[in-house]
Amino acid sequence: MKFIFLLFLTAFFIKQIKAQTTVDDTITAKCIDQIIITGTKINSVPGSCQLIGQKTLEKLNQTNINNLIKTIPGVCVRDEEGFGLRPNIGLRGTQVNRSAKITLMEDGILIAPATYADPSAYYFPNLSRLQGIEILKGSSQIKYGPYTIGGALNLITHQIPESFQIHTSLGYGSFNTTQFRLRLGNSYNHFDYLIDANHWATRGFKELDSGDPTGFTRRDIMGKFRWHTQTKNKLQQSLTFKFVNVSEEAQETYLGLTYSDYQLNPYYRYAITQRDQLDLTHGHYSLHHIISPVKGLSLSSTIYYSTTFRDWGRANTADGISLTNIINNPEDYQLSYLMMKGIASGPVAYQNAARTYYSSGIQSYASYQFNTNKTAHKFHLGIRYHTDQADRRATLSEYTMSGGEMQLVSIGPNGNRENQIRDAESFAASISYDFRYKGLKLSPGLRYEKINFRFSNYGSDDAMRTGINLVRATNSLNLLLPGIGFNYYFNEQLNLFGGIHKGFSPPGMPAINPSMSQAISETSTNYESGLRLERNGMNLQSSLFMNFYENILGSDNISGGGAGTGDMFNAGNALIRGYELNMTIDVLRLWKSNNAIALPAMLTYTFTDARFMENFTNAGGDWGNGIIHRYDFIPFVTPHMLTAGLSLETKSIQANITWRYTGITRTKPGQGELVFSQYHIPAGDVNALSDFSIIDVTANYQISDVLTLFILINNLTNSSAIVANLPQGYRPNMPLSFNSGIKFHFIKNK
Repeated sequence: MKFIFLLFLTAFFIKQIKAQTTVDDTITAKCIDQIIITGTKINSVPGSCQLIGQKTLEKLNQTNINNLIKTIPGVCVRDEEGFGLRPNIGLRGTQVNRSAKITLMEDGILIAPATYADPSAYYFPNLSRLQGIEILKGSSQIKYGPYTIGGALNLITHQIPESFQIHTSLGYGSFNTTQFRLRLGNSYNHFDYLIDANHWATRGFKELDSGDPTGFTRRDIMGKFRWHTQTKNKLQQSLTFKFVNVSEEAQETYLGLTYSDYQLNPYYRYAITQRDQLDLTHGHYSLHHIISPVKGLSLSSTIYYSTTFRDWGRANTADGISLTNIINNPEDYQLSYLMMKGIASGPVAYQNAARTYYSSGIQSYASYQFNTNKTAHKFHLGIRYHTDQADRRATLSEYTMSGGEMQLVSIGPNGNRENQIRDAESFAASISYDFRYKGLKLSPGLRYEKINFRFSNYGSDDAMRTGINLVRATNSLNLLLPGIGFNYYFNEQLNLFGGIHKGFSPPGMPAINPSMSQAISETSTNYESGLRLERNGMNLQSSLFMNFYENILGSDNISGGGAGTGDMFNAGNALIRGYELNMTIDVLRLWKSNNAIALPAMLTYTFTDARFMENFTNAGGDWGNGIIHRYDFIPFVTPHMLTAGLSLETKSIQANITWRYTGITRTKPGQGELVFSQYHIPAGDVNALSDFSIIDVTANYQISDVLTLFILINNLTNSSAIVANLPQGYRPNMPLSFNSGIKFHFIKNK
């Protein structure tokens, strides 16, 4: 009844709005650079789809993807380090840990370091490099696997300009944060180019007793070089080479705080984290070809290769006790706890978790459209051959804590903690057909996935990988995933959409331990219905969804609260359902047309109900240990999320205020009373995080046609909230901070 009431409430509200408009926050794709999935035709997508366009990105000036993407319904985010470098994103109730259960793409190409073999997204592009973000859910994203249950996120980098453009920006802010960007490009008769370079660095807002920095330095450069035919040519085609190079050094840690220490200073970092360091490099290369050989037919093909290296060195134990156990039970491990704070002396195990990821493939998409009498037809065909690999070596070394400083004792043999290779090979194909007659559009489709996994464990005593202790396991699977979506257009302003499709998530590496059962694929049957409206300064999308899971998958990762084996395990059936509302209104246009001043308002709301539907004994990881009962809530899925914003826009000024609300979030499965952190309550009894709100303010002032001043204030009220208890302890949101600077943007008219 709750879902029906919400749907009728939305429909009633729509009836109160009259007249027509179109929201100008889209990105136009030309044939010679058609890498955008949905382009400007969001209203024709048979499922939920939102686009954060360039206008919004420039208005909000955000650098943290977590803050930005909360403007989209159905998105659940768990913050970690405060800057959004490694976001934890889930869609429609999927697990958020390392964004491993959604399909991540950049310009339509898979960008997780090893999407199939080891999907944790330790690399994520800078927001400053993006021109737009597409979020696809429901039947609209069945083409874009392998993770087709929750949805897909496509990050759109800046396109090559039609004429010479140069854009630079320089910003400075709290915590000695500096940002510099240079982007320039041009188009000629046959050759076009774009160079986009970024530098982002900060001292960080966490505090070590030593006074050492807790921030990062990230450098990012992207280039696009395109050959294309002239527009007058009958045969239109283009060939684009793209490269990306990213490097990052971050003084980042997995370790949070006990509740008592959080209350004393939420931004404190333990002395044992003073040597924690993440080193990351990422390289991407692709060659993209587009051709339209005949009228109505478009072919798009891409060859790509990427490599990502990350070595996250961090303290692992104090006096032989894991930091997770110390954080959860400081009273039971007093000596280790004092060592963690640098007060007591003793041995510390330090782990370098080096991983090298490789990803390569070739993909091709074709579309053909034609009309017959009163009907329109469009066929889509996509194929992709993809391989990826994760080479994992974890090495334990010995340190000693003495006088508040960690001192190296001995470096351990390479790979003495973890020494394995994870390989995956996949072939995917999708076919769909759009049939339109008058106001009705039907879009049936079918996706096929064939995946081969190979797990090679060399053991901790074979640093040279001679194979003397090698254990291997393989696993293969074939799946057919059908789906169908529909749109019904009452008129150009209002349409209904909906659909049903089979969802899928890969089961991860095969088990090599005889005592561990092999995880099987997670599948679901997904239902969706909704409506879209564009009228008189208003744009609205409202939808209901219901996902029935079979063999829902959990994982064992340190970042998700587990032991770090990376093993996957099944938990039977589950049901996740919810309601999404996304609405923007130009308040002034509701009463009169006023081109000089605009007052756009935005509202995004998500309700999610996520429950297990079977009794089972959990093996650890995401959902802890012990018996889970039918109808227990799935943890880390926030039931209520709300974002509201109001802007003032004139010819020279843009000002915006955004309020983000995150509701109470369960951290353990259960149905009973919620227990929040307090001094007198043991950490093991806590099962929920309190709700919290954050307010951001941003403004742009255009000095001239080429110069603009900007300012961004995050957390205007300096509110302090526990945003996560993972990994390893409580974590705060970023305190009050500002970033201000100047933008220079020059366009040469042709």
